[in-house]
Amino acid sequence: MFPLRTRTEQRRTISVSHTLRIIAVLVLVLVAGAMAQQLVGQRAAIIEDTRAEHARLATVLAEQTGRAVGMIDMLLADIAGQRRAPAGQAGTRDTTGEEMAQRIGGIAPITGMALVAADGTLLAATPGLASAMVTPRVASLIQRYRDDPSLGLLFSAPFQTASGDQVLLLSRPLFRPDRTLDGVVVGRLDLSFFETLYKSVDLDDDGIISLHLRDGTVLVAFPHHDAAIGAGHERASDQRTQAAPSPSGGEDNATAGKRIFAVRALKSLPLAVTISVSSDSVLAPWRRGAGIVVSFGLAAAGLTGALLLLLATESRRAEVLLVENSVARARAEETNRQMAEQMEERERTEAALRQAQRLEAVGQLTGGVAHDFNNLLTVLLGNIDLMEARLPGDRRAPDPITTARLERMRVAAEKGATLTDQLLAFARRQPLVPRPASLNTVIKGMNDLIQSAIGGNIRFVTELDPEPWLVRVDTTQIELVILNLALNARDAMPRGGTLTLATANHRIPAEESTQDLPEGDYVIVRVSDTGSGMTDDVRAKAFEPFFTTKGPGLGSGLGLSQVYGVARQSGGSARLHSTPEQGTSVSVFLPRTLSDVVADRRGNRDAAETITQGARLLLVDDDEAVRATTTLILEAIGYVVHGAAAADVALERIVGGLQFDLLLTDVAMPGMNGAELAERVRQLRPELPIIFISGYADPDAIAGHHRLQPLVRKPFRVADLAAEIEAALAERRRAA
Repeated sequence: MFPLRTRTEQRRTISVSHTLRIIAVLVLVLVAGAMAQQLVGQRAAIIEDTRAEHARLATVLAEQTGRAVGMIDMLLADIAGQRRAPAGQAGTRDTTGEEMAQRIGGIAPITGMALVAADGTLLAATPGLASAMVTPRVASLIQRYRDDPSLGLLFSAPFQTASGDQVLLLSRPLFRPDRTLDGVVVGRLDLSFFETLYKSVDLDDDGIISLHLRDGTVLVAFPHHDAAIGAGHERASDQRTQAAPSPSGGEDNATAGKRIFAVRALKSLPLAVTISVSSDSVLAPWRRGAGIVVSFGLAAAGLTGALLLLLATESRRAEVLLVENSVARARAEETNRQMAEQMEERERTEAALRQAQRLEAVGQLTGGVAHDFNNLLTVLLGNIDLMEARLPGDRRAPDPITTARLERMRVAAEKGATLTDQLLAFARRQPLVPRPASLNTVIKGMNDLIQSAIGGNIRFVTELDPEPWLVRVDTTQIELVILNLALNARDAMPRGGTLTLATANHRIPAEESTQDLPEGDYVIVRVSDTGSGMTDDVRAKAFEPFFTTKGPGLGSGLGLSQVYGVARQSGGSARLHSTPEQGTSVSVFLPRTLSDVVADRRGNRDAAETITQGARLLLVDDDEAVRATTTLILEAIGYVVHGAAAADVALERIVGGLQFDLLLTDVAMPGMNGAELAERVRQLRPELPIIFISGYADPDAIAGHHRLQPLVRKPFRVADLAAEIEAALAERRRAA
């Protein structure tokens, strides 16, 4: 246990060396982070400055390109307008090739124009352009106007002339007055004009300027690259979305494929100018500066970290001494704690032993008192039986008043016998005698006892199942269980509350069965209160022997453990549910019995139908009143009784040759007890039946290894005793 305590102490100790190491790492991390943040910011600023510069340049080039193409578009629109004028108005004559040549003379990018009919017939053209116009390119433009008459200015794909020049065609539609297509006016645009324009721009060596349609078709690329003309631009997908025409144009910039782009769309034309430059060339100066900064920064951080680690090493030596002192202190504290636990455990054991001794003393006292009290009840009940039986020859009618009084005396005496059983069970001196019983009957017989035990400030409620199944239990032990639970509930409600006692039939299916509660039918007796409840720690130990939350001398800690023990001995189990400040509920599960006969709590059997008249009985009992009353009772029903006040007196009569049909002896007697007497008699007269009678709580404890069967408990009823006597006599007759 010491190493655990040492590690705990080390965690609590402030480690200077560990802190210095953490600081060293943090210095390196912070320096690296600061440098990284600064360098990333510088890189982003360089890229943004480059993009902004190229965006401004792209705007200028887009404006110049737009003006050049716009002039051509205006010329095409003007010629198309003349063709649309109605007949009879000025300007309705056809435009000739010479006139078109004159009009394009001052416009540098355009190198020719032509009028083409809707069927592809060349109507007019500038010199040198006729043969080139009647081509599939013009036919495709005418077809596009047929498909969508709302189209205006259209561009063909760029192509190369016989002289090697890169050109493309621009067109405007010609409509008749009825809005049917009459033809197109076409202009040829020399793309070298724009290449010359872009050459004048001062760009980096790897910079690229391109003019392209919004669908991505490249028209002009500088530096010139034949393979790029007419191909799709690498930013085409962006231009279709980002460079859509708007009043202020559109721009796009991003870093993709290690190039920085700036895109500017022309306002009213399907064209865009893109300028791109390699990010490597733009960021080359930044990388050189970053290398220098990182080298110096890491060197400084490393030097600082080395100093901190040196300090950490020195502080570690001091910490070793602190830890050694901490280990020694932890060992001493652990030793003290173990000694304290041992002393506390010893005190608990001594307290449990004292409590057990007190319980044993109470049990012995209760057993002795119960023996004497049962003798008194035997005399009382016996005389009541004699008074009720009426002497032979007495022909007077029974007095109803006297009969009622005798019955009340009998009920009171039987309640006294029940109370004796309950006291013996509470003192744990009563053997377990399971019989079929109804829990509702048991509870109804305890109502007065429970109400008096819990006091007047607690409300007592019963919720009994109308048709409970029978269970096979010792009713006295079950009464003790219920009483224990009621007393615990009372102690949990010092300011009053409600105690609920309930019964219910319950079946446990296979999927809900446990080791202590297998599948089957059970009757639940549940005791619930509205008291203080239990915490989780207390609830986990509630069924442990000698565990109690009450103060010294206020509780043995055996109440709930006895409840659980009785439930397990009866084939069931117990469950406890409790919530602090809400109350506790204890459920005792008892297995159902299939017997449909409910036994009397004292185990009465049917009275003997016939009496063996004149049978000679030897009655041995040290209590004169019990002996005399029992003699009168037995003689009244037809037996011949010889009494003996002690076991040795009875033995002398048997040795002396007196013949008896049965020996009826008490168990607890001074000198030779009943079990010892029976052992001597069996040696002398093995055929003689013997019946034991006892009012002692645990006669087996007196008998030792001797067998006490059959046994009739005091106070007994005449019918019970007569039935046992006749059964023993009948057995003797069968054996003979």
